[in-house]
Amino acid sequence: MTFRFELFPVISQDDNPRANGKLFKLLRAVRETGSLHQAAPGVGLSYRHAWGIMRTWEETLGRSLLDMERGRGASLTTFGERLLRAETRLHDELTPAIQQALLHFLNELEDAAKPEKVIRFSGSHDPAVELLANVLGKTAGAPDLDTVFCGSVEGLISLQEKQCELAGVYVSPVQAAGSVAHLTLRKWMKPNAIRLIRVADREQGLIVSPRYVTQIHTLADLARTRATFVNRQRSSGTRMLFDQLLASHGLFPDQITGYDNQEFSNERVAQAVAEGRADVGFGLRVNAEALGLGFVPMTREDYFLAIRRHDHLAAWVRQLLEVISSPDFAAQIARLPGYSANPAASVLTPEEALPWFDGNTR
Repeated sequence: MTFRFELFPVISQDDNPRANGKLFKLLRAVRETGSLHQAAPGVGLSYRHAWGIMRTWEETLGRSLLDMERGRGASLTTFGERLLRAETRLHDELTPAIQQALLHFLNELEDAAKPEKVIRFSGSHDPAVELLANVLGKTAGAPDLDTVFCGSVEGLISLQEKQCELAGVYVSPVQAAGSVAHLTLRKWMKPNAIRLIRVADREQGLIVSPRYVTQIHTLADLARTRATFVNRQRSSGTRMLFDQLLASHGLFPDQITGYDNQEFSNERVAQAVAEGRADVGFGLRVNAEALGLGFVPMTREDYFLAIRRHDHLAAWVRQLLEVISSPDFAAQIARLPGYSANPAASVLTPEEALPWFDGNTR
Protein backbone atom coordinates (compact mmCIF):
# COMPACT_ATOMS: atom_id res chain seq x y z
CA MET A 1 0.00 0.00 0.00
CA THR A 2 1.44 3.37 -1.05
CA PHE A 3 0.48 6.73 0.42
CA ARG A 4 1.35 10.21 -0.75
CA PHE A 5 0.13 13.68 0.13
CA GLU A 6 -0.05 16.56 -2.34
CA LEU A 7 -0.71 20.30 -2.20
CA PHE A 8 -3.57 21.71 -4.22
CA PRO A 9 -4.83 25.28 -4.40
CA VAL A 10 -8.35 25.98 -3.18
CA ILE A 11 -10.25 29.10 -4.21
CA SER A 12 -13.79 28.38 -3.03
CA GLN A 13 -15.77 25.69 -1.20
CA ASP A 14 -17.08 24.35 -4.53
CA ASP A 15 -13.59 23.81 -5.91
CA ASN A 16 -12.06 20.56 -6.99
CA PRO A 17 -8.56 21.05 -5.53
CA ARG A 18 -7.02 18.23 -7.56
CA ALA A 19 -8.32 19.79 -10.78
CA ASN A 20 -6.96 23.18 -9.67
CA GLY A 21 -3.53 21.61 -9.36
CA LYS A 22 -3.54 20.98 -13.13
CA LEU A 23 -3.02 24.71 -13.71
CA PHE A 24 0.55 24.72 -12.45
CA LYS A 25 1.37 21.56 -14.36
CA LEU A 26 0.06 23.27 -17.48
CA LEU A 27 2.07 26.43 -16.85
CA ARG A 28 5.21 24.37 -16.32
CA ALA A 29 4.56 22.30 -19.47
CA VAL A 30 3.85 25.41 -21.60
CA ARG A 31 7.08 26.96 -20.36
CA GLU A 32 8.96 23.82 -21.40
CA THR A 33 7.23 23.12 -24.74
CA GLY A 34 6.20 26.60 -25.88
CA SER A 35 2.78 25.29 -26.84
CA LEU A 36 -0.53 24.71 -25.07
CA HIS A 37 -1.35 22.05 -27.72
CA GLN A 38 1.75 20.08 -26.70
CA ALA A 39 1.45 20.81 -22.99
CA ALA A 40 -2.13 19.54 -22.61
CA PRO A 41 -1.56 15.81 -23.42
CA GLY A 42 1.52 15.82 -21.22
CA VAL A 43 -0.62 16.51 -18.15
CA GLY A 44 -3.46 14.20 -19.21
CA LEU A 45 -5.83 16.82 -20.65
CA SER A 46 -7.39 17.56 -23.97
CA TYR A 47 -6.53 20.89 -25.54
CA ARG A 48 -10.11 22.07 -25.03
CA HIS A 49 -10.02 21.16 -21.34
CA ALA A 50 -6.61 22.82 -20.89
CA TRP A 51 -7.85 25.97 -22.59
CA GLY A 52 -10.90 26.00 -20.32
CA ILE A 53 -8.71 25.75 -17.21
CA MET A 54 -6.60 28.69 -18.39
CA ARG A 55 -9.63 30.84 -19.14
CA THR A 56 -11.23 30.04 -15.77
CA TRP A 57 -8.09 30.98 -13.83
CA GLU A 58 -7.53 34.14 -15.87
CA GLU A 59 -11.10 35.24 -15.15
CA THR A 60 -10.68 34.43 -11.46
CA LEU A 61 -7.34 36.23 -11.10
CA GLY A 62 -8.19 39.08 -13.48
CA ARG A 63 -4.81 38.70 -15.25
CA SER A 64 -3.55 36.91 -18.33
CA LEU A 65 -1.40 33.86 -17.80
CA LEU A 66 -0.40 33.04 -21.39
CA ASP A 67 0.67 34.97 -24.46
CA MET A 68 -0.77 33.06 -27.40
CA GLU A 69 -0.31 33.92 -31.06
CA ARG A 70 -1.58 31.85 -33.98
CA GLY A 71 1.26 29.93 -35.52
CA ARG A 72 3.76 30.98 -32.85
CA GLY A 73 2.73 28.76 -29.93
CA ALA A 74 2.36 30.04 -26.38
CA SER A 75 4.50 31.50 -23.60
CA LEU A 76 3.90 32.58 -20.05
CA THR A 77 3.14 36.20 -19.31
CA THR A 78 5.20 37.95 -16.63
CA PHE A 79 2.33 37.34 -14.23
CA GLY A 80 2.19 33.66 -15.23
CA GLU A 81 5.96 33.33 -14.68
CA ARG A 82 5.71 34.87 -11.22
CA LEU A 83 2.71 32.69 -10.29
CA LEU A 84 4.58 29.54 -11.30
CA ARG A 85 7.70 30.69 -9.43
CA ALA A 86 5.64 31.34 -6.28
CA GLU A 87 4.08 27.86 -6.49
CA THR A 88 7.51 26.26 -6.97
CA ARG A 89 8.88 28.10 -3.94
CA LEU A 90 5.86 26.97 -1.91
CA HIS A 91 6.59 23.35 -2.76
CA ASP A 92 10.29 23.72 -2.05
CA GLU A 93 9.53 25.08 1.41
CA LEU A 94 6.77 22.61 2.32
CA THR A 95 7.88 19.35 0.69
CA PRO A 96 10.47 18.44 3.38
CA ALA A 97 7.86 19.01 6.11
CA ILE A 98 5.31 16.94 4.19
CA GLN A 99 7.82 14.11 3.73
CA GLN A 100 8.64 14.16 7.44
CA ALA A 101 4.93 14.17 8.32
CA LEU A 102 4.36 11.30 5.87
CA LEU A 103 7.07 9.29 7.61
CA HIS A 104 5.34 9.85 10.97
CA PHE A 105 2.02 8.88 9.36
CA LEU A 106 3.41 5.62 8.00
CA ASN A 107 4.99 4.78 11.37
CA GLU A 108 1.67 5.38 13.14
CA LEU A 109 -0.12 3.29 10.51
CA GLU A 110 2.34 0.45 10.99
CA ASP A 111 1.87 0.56 14.77
CA ALA A 112 -1.92 0.66 14.40
CA ALA A 113 -1.85 -2.40 12.13
CA LYS A 114 0.08 -4.52 14.63
CA PRO A 115 -1.94 -7.07 16.60
CA GLU A 116 -3.14 -5.84 19.97
CA LYS A 117 -1.04 -7.27 22.80
CA VAL A 118 -3.34 -6.28 25.67
CA ILE A 119 -7.11 -5.75 25.70
CA ARG A 120 -8.44 -3.71 28.60
CA PHE A 121 -11.62 -4.95 30.29
CA SER A 122 -13.78 -2.95 32.71
CA GLY A 123 -17.10 -4.12 34.05
CA SER A 124 -19.00 -6.58 36.13
CA HIS A 125 -17.08 -9.45 37.64
CA ASP A 126 -17.83 -12.90 36.32
CA PRO A 127 -16.00 -16.25 36.57
CA ALA A 128 -16.44 -16.60 32.80
CA VAL A 129 -14.29 -13.50 32.28
CA GLU A 130 -11.56 -15.00 34.46
CA LEU A 131 -11.73 -18.19 32.40
CA LEU A 132 -11.59 -16.14 29.20
CA ALA A 133 -8.51 -14.26 30.42
CA ASN A 134 -6.83 -17.58 31.28
CA VAL A 135 -7.59 -19.17 27.89
CA LEU A 136 -6.46 -16.06 25.98
CA GLY A 137 -3.23 -16.05 27.95
CA LYS A 138 -2.51 -19.60 26.78
CA THR A 139 -3.54 -19.01 23.13
CA ALA A 140 -0.66 -18.28 20.76
CA GLY A 141 -0.96 -14.86 19.13
CA ALA A 142 -3.98 -13.84 21.19
CA PRO A 143 -3.90 -10.66 23.29
CA ASP A 144 -3.84 -10.73 27.07
CA LEU A 145 -6.93 -9.55 28.93
CA ASP A 146 -6.26 -6.86 31.53
CA THR A 147 -9.29 -6.88 33.83
CA VAL A 148 -10.64 -4.18 36.12
CA PHE A 149 -13.85 -5.28 37.82
CA CYS A 150 -16.44 -2.63 38.68
CA GLY A 151 -20.15 -2.03 38.16
CA SER A 152 -21.80 -2.53 34.77
CA VAL A 153 -22.47 1.19 34.36
CA GLU A 154 -18.88 2.15 35.22
CA GLY A 155 -17.65 -0.39 32.67
CA LEU A 156 -19.84 1.03 29.92
CA ILE A 157 -18.77 4.58 30.76
CA SER A 158 -15.12 3.49 30.57
CA LEU A 159 -15.83 1.93 27.17
CA GLN A 160 -17.41 5.13 25.87
CA GLU A 161 -14.52 7.22 27.17
CA LYS A 162 -12.02 4.81 25.52
CA GLN A 163 -10.47 3.78 28.81
CA CYS A 164 -11.04 0.14 27.86
CA GLU A 165 -11.86 -1.99 24.81
CA LEU A 166 -14.31 -4.38 26.51
CA ALA A 167 -17.05 -3.82 29.07
CA GLY A 168 -18.84 -6.57 30.97
CA VAL A 169 -22.60 -6.27 31.42
CA TYR A 170 -25.47 -8.70 31.95
CA VAL A 171 -29.18 -8.50 31.21
CA SER A 172 -32.05 -10.83 32.10
CA PRO A 173 -35.06 -11.51 29.86
CA VAL A 174 -37.28 -10.16 32.67
CA GLN A 175 -35.70 -6.73 32.15
CA ALA A 176 -37.98 -5.60 29.35
CA ALA A 177 -38.73 -2.12 28.02
CA GLY A 178 -39.24 0.32 30.87
CA SER A 179 -37.31 -1.80 33.35
CA VAL A 180 -34.69 -0.36 35.68
CA ALA A 181 -31.95 -1.86 33.50
CA HIS A 182 -33.43 -0.41 30.34
CA LEU A 183 -33.78 3.07 31.80
CA THR A 184 -30.31 2.96 33.34
CA LEU A 185 -28.28 1.33 30.57
CA ARG A 186 -29.87 2.74 27.43
CA LYS A 187 -27.72 5.87 27.59
CA TRP A 188 -24.56 3.75 27.34
CA MET A 189 -25.79 1.00 24.99
CA LYS A 190 -26.90 2.94 21.93
CA PRO A 191 -27.21 0.92 18.71
CA ASN A 192 -25.05 3.39 16.77
CA ALA A 193 -22.18 3.06 19.25
CA ILE A 194 -22.15 -0.43 20.80
CA ARG A 195 -21.95 -4.06 19.72
CA LEU A 196 -22.37 -7.05 22.04
CA ILE A 197 -20.83 -10.52 22.29
CA ARG A 198 -22.74 -13.07 24.38
CA VAL A 199 -20.26 -15.05 26.48
CA ALA A 200 -22.58 -17.29 28.51
CA ASP A 201 -25.81 -17.31 30.43
CA ARG A 202 -25.91 -17.77 34.17
CA GLU A 203 -28.34 -18.25 37.04
CA GLN A 204 -29.07 -15.53 39.60
CA GLY A 205 -31.06 -15.98 42.75
CA LEU A 206 -31.14 -15.77 46.53
CA ILE A 207 -28.03 -16.97 48.37
CA VAL A 208 -29.35 -18.30 51.66
CA SER A 209 -27.61 -19.18 54.94
CA PRO A 210 -28.22 -22.65 56.42
CA ARG A 211 -30.32 -21.02 59.14
CA TYR A 212 -32.94 -19.85 56.65
CA VAL A 213 -32.63 -22.43 53.88
CA THR A 214 -35.91 -24.14 54.86
CA GLN A 215 -37.78 -20.84 55.32
CA ILE A 216 -36.95 -18.84 52.21
CA HIS A 217 -38.14 -20.04 48.83
CA THR A 218 -39.45 -16.78 47.32
CA LEU A 219 -38.88 -13.03 47.53
CA ALA A 220 -42.05 -12.80 49.59
CA ASP A 221 -40.42 -15.15 52.12
CA LEU A 222 -37.45 -12.78 52.29
CA ALA A 223 -39.78 -9.94 53.29
CA ARG A 224 -41.88 -12.12 55.58
CA THR A 225 -39.04 -13.57 57.62
CA ARG A 226 -37.21 -10.24 58.00
CA ALA A 227 -33.98 -12.10 57.36
CA THR A 228 -31.01 -9.73 57.15
CA PHE A 229 -30.21 -9.03 53.52
CA VAL A 230 -26.95 -7.92 51.87
CA ASN A 231 -27.30 -6.02 48.61
CA ARG A 232 -25.00 -5.02 45.75
CA GLN A 233 -23.95 -1.42 45.07
CA ARG A 234 -26.36 0.80 43.15
CA SER A 235 -24.38 0.89 39.90
CA SER A 236 -24.20 -2.90 39.56
CA GLY A 237 -26.27 -4.96 37.17
CA THR A 238 -27.20 -7.33 40.01
CA ARG A 239 -28.72 -4.44 41.98
CA MET A 240 -30.77 -3.38 38.95
CA LEU A 241 -31.98 -6.94 38.45
CA PHE A 242 -32.91 -7.35 42.11
CA ASP A 243 -34.85 -4.07 42.05
CA GLN A 244 -36.67 -5.26 38.94
CA LEU A 245 -37.60 -8.56 40.60
CA LEU A 246 -38.85 -6.75 43.71
CA ALA A 247 -41.06 -4.52 41.57
CA SER A 248 -42.42 -7.46 39.56
CA HIS A 249 -43.36 -9.22 42.82
CA GLY A 250 -45.07 -6.13 44.25
CA LEU A 251 -42.43 -5.65 46.94
CA PHE A 252 -40.68 -2.47 48.10
CA PRO A 253 -37.12 -1.91 49.35
CA ASP A 254 -38.28 -0.89 52.83
CA GLN A 255 -39.78 -4.36 53.27
CA ILE A 256 -36.31 -5.91 52.94
CA THR A 257 -34.28 -5.80 56.15
CA GLY A 258 -30.74 -4.71 55.29
CA TYR A 259 -31.61 -3.52 51.76
CA ASP A 260 -29.06 -0.71 52.13
CA ASN A 261 -26.24 -3.04 53.22
CA GLN A 262 -23.88 -3.18 50.24
CA GLU A 263 -21.06 -5.31 48.90
CA PHE A 264 -19.14 -4.70 45.69
CA SER A 265 -19.10 -8.17 44.11
CA ASN A 266 -21.18 -11.31 44.02
CA GLU A 267 -18.37 -13.19 45.73
CA ARG A 268 -18.37 -10.76 48.65
CA VAL A 269 -22.16 -11.06 48.95
CA ALA A 270 -21.79 -14.83 49.29
CA GLN A 271 -18.94 -14.38 51.78
CA ALA A 272 -21.08 -12.04 53.91
CA VAL A 273 -23.75 -14.75 54.12
CA ALA A 274 -21.19 -17.49 54.82
CA GLU A 275 -19.60 -15.43 57.58
CA GLY A 276 -22.95 -14.70 59.27
CA ARG A 277 -22.91 -10.96 58.57
CA ALA A 278 -26.12 -11.46 56.58
CA ASP A 279 -28.73 -14.19 56.25
CA VAL A 280 -29.55 -13.74 52.57
CA GLY A 281 -27.99 -12.11 49.53
CA PHE A 282 -28.72 -11.95 45.83
CA GLY A 283 -26.17 -13.33 43.42
CA LEU A 284 -24.87 -16.27 41.42
CA ARG A 285 -25.42 -19.96 41.99
CA VAL A 286 -21.70 -20.56 41.43
CA ASN A 287 -20.80 -18.40 44.43
CA ALA A 288 -23.46 -19.99 46.66
CA GLU A 289 -22.35 -23.55 45.89
CA ALA A 290 -18.66 -22.66 46.31
CA LEU A 291 -19.37 -21.81 49.96
CA GLY A 292 -21.93 -24.54 50.65
CA LEU A 293 -24.86 -22.09 50.90
CA GLY A 294 -28.47 -22.53 49.86
CA PHE A 295 -29.65 -21.12 46.55
CA VAL A 296 -33.14 -20.12 45.37
CA PRO A 297 -33.13 -19.56 41.57
CA MET A 298 -34.88 -16.39 40.42
CA THR A 299 -33.87 -15.88 36.78
CA ARG A 300 -31.24 -16.61 34.17
CA GLU A 301 -29.37 -13.82 32.40
CA ASP A 302 -26.99 -13.29 29.53
CA TYR A 303 -23.49 -12.04 30.23
CA PHE A 304 -22.24 -9.81 27.41
CA LEU A 305 -18.98 -8.25 26.41
CA ALA A 306 -19.67 -4.80 24.98
CA ILE A 307 -17.33 -3.35 22.34
CA ARG A 308 -17.34 -0.10 20.41
CA ARG A 309 -19.11 -0.51 17.06
CA HIS A 310 -16.04 0.51 15.06
CA ASP A 311 -13.96 -2.28 16.66
CA HIS A 312 -16.15 -5.14 15.45
CA LEU A 313 -13.85 -5.92 12.48
CA ALA A 314 -10.64 -5.75 14.53
CA ALA A 315 -8.37 -8.80 14.58
CA TRP A 316 -8.55 -9.07 18.36
CA VAL A 317 -12.36 -9.32 18.19
CA ARG A 318 -12.07 -12.24 15.76
CA GLN A 319 -9.65 -13.92 18.15
CA LEU A 320 -12.04 -13.31 21.02
CA LEU A 321 -14.92 -14.91 19.11
CA GLU A 322 -12.80 -17.92 18.25
CA VAL A 323 -11.89 -18.51 21.89
CA ILE A 324 -15.46 -18.05 23.17
CA SER A 325 -16.75 -20.47 20.51
CA SER A 326 -14.06 -23.08 21.15
CA PRO A 327 -14.96 -26.48 22.67
CA ASP A 328 -12.30 -26.02 25.35
CA PHE A 329 -13.80 -22.75 26.60
CA ALA A 330 -17.34 -24.15 26.41
CA ALA A 331 -16.30 -27.14 28.50
CA GLN A 332 -14.79 -24.91 31.17
CA ILE A 333 -17.94 -22.75 31.27
CA ALA A 334 -20.14 -25.84 31.59
CA ARG A 335 -18.26 -26.82 34.74
CA LEU A 336 -19.39 -23.63 36.48
CA PRO A 337 -22.60 -24.27 38.48
CA GLY A 338 -25.54 -22.45 36.91
CA TYR A 339 -23.72 -21.59 33.67
CA SER A 340 -24.18 -22.58 30.04
CA ALA A 341 -21.83 -21.65 27.22
CA ASN A 342 -22.41 -19.82 23.95
CA PRO A 343 -20.98 -22.23 21.34
CA ALA A 344 -21.54 -19.91 18.35
CA ALA A 345 -20.39 -16.49 19.52
CA SER A 346 -20.99 -13.58 17.17
CA VAL A 347 -21.11 -9.80 17.22
CA LEU A 348 -24.68 -8.65 17.86
CA THR A 349 -26.41 -5.31 17.63
CA PRO A 350 -28.24 -4.19 20.79
CA GLU A 351 -31.52 -4.79 18.95
CA GLU A 352 -30.56 -8.42 18.38
CA ALA A 353 -29.29 -9.01 21.90
CA LEU A 354 -31.38 -7.06 24.40
CA PRO A 355 -34.92 -7.79 25.59
CA TRP A 356 -36.06 -4.17 25.67
CA PHE A 357 -35.69 -3.56 21.92
CA ASP A 358 -39.15 -4.44 20.69
CA GLY A 359 -39.06 -2.51 17.43
CA ASN A 360 -40.35 0.69 19.02
CA THR A 361 -37.99 1.29 21.94
CA ARG A 362 -34.74 3.18 21.32
